[in-house]
Amino acid sequence: MTKYLLLLALGLLAWWAWRGLRKSAGTAAQGDREVERMVQCAHCGVNQPISESLLANGRYYCCAAHLRESGHGGD
Repeated sequence: MTKYLLLLALGLLAWWAWRGLRKSAGTAAQGDREVERMVQCAHCGVNQPISESLLANGRYYCCAAHLRESGHGGD
């Protein structure tokens, strides 16, 4: 009986240590991420990251179709 209690205690200790390492790794990864500015499409109003947006005449667009529809497409 003592041997089973010892195995259970070792298993719980290993689980607790693994969980602690996983949590600390998760918070470190979140700290490395940089927050990106969001902008709104001048045509439809959808919000998206600035890196995925198209800029024309000081206004942001979510796609080339909305840029063309606004009259700033250059086609």
